[in-house]
Amino acid sequence: MKKKGKKIVITVVVSLMVLIAILGIGMSLMVGKMVAEGLLYQNKGNDTKQNSIKQLEVWGFDLEHFQEQYTGEELSLEASDGVSVPVTYYASTKQNASTVILVHGAGGDRVSVAPLAKLYLEKGWNVMTFDQRGHGDNSSDKVSFGYFEARDVECLVDYARQELGAEKVVVHGQSMGGATAALYATTEHAREYIDAVILDSPVDSMERMFCGVFSQMEGSEDIPMDYVVACGDFYLKLFYGLSFADAETIDRMEENQVKTLVILSEQDDICFPEIVEELYHNIAAEEKALMRVDSEHIEGAIDDPDGYIEQVLAFIEGTE
Repeated sequence: MKKKGKKIVITVVVSLMVLIAILGIGMSLMVGKMVAEGLLYQNKGNDTKQNSIKQLEVWGFDLEHFQEQYTGEELSLEASDGVSVPVTYYASTKQNASTVILVHGAGGDRVSVAPLAKLYLEKGWNVMTFDQRGHGDNSSDKVSFGYFEARDVECLVDYARQELGAEKVVVHGQSMGGATAALYATTEHAREYIDAVILDSPVDSMERMFCGVFSQMEGSEDIPMDYVVACGDFYLKLFYGLSFADAETIDRMEENQVKTLVILSEQDDICFPEIVEELYHNIAAEEKALMRVDSEHIEGAIDDPDGYIEQVLAFIEGTE
């Protein structure tokens, strides 16, 4: 009887341990799902098109006048993984063989880069703008902080080279678009097909951005941040083929061999100046420069448009 009782106790204990383990795994998967889907589907129900218009109004930019002055051609390109990428192409009246691809930030769409497009067009550049994944009319609803979006940039670069006959191609990204441009710059494709990349107030880390938002949520102080991040990272890898490390822009800059200009906004409270400077120092390319503007996040082109574009083009042309 004693042996039988001992066996029952062992069975009960093991069963409880298994149950606890199952519950723990289930809880971790729930947390991981919350983190992953909160990041990837951050724009679900968010009118990114209207957000762009509102932002331009805040900046005092006359979108109607811009659209009257410059008529864009609407294109639909396909990324290597089958995602449909909506593009607007503006041809310079000066018939320039140089094309810039503009990459917008989080929460908006390709219309939000109209002030930047205007500056390039006035200087005789052709301009391509597009909706990043999870924004505007892009067929993918998942935001990956530049990792998968880099594939969208790649198909625009191919179009610029092969269909438009562009002799010079530059990729210019703002905020999260800066992260996209930076991660694209780490690819062999970028090293072969683009002449320079411009990173204006680039987002440095998907993980850091998540932690910043999560730490402000009610009750977050009761949950270990490392645990939440680990759950999210595991879920991202398991179900989406993506990890936090894939979108860790600062670390990935060690792979960037493309001529790169980093624009640091001194009053930036989103992509902090010290972090943007760290990203700059980590760039492996021999040709690189750091441009400082006394502005808030990505507003250098708004506060001093002439000075902004002159410095950017001087870097591109190698005349600074």
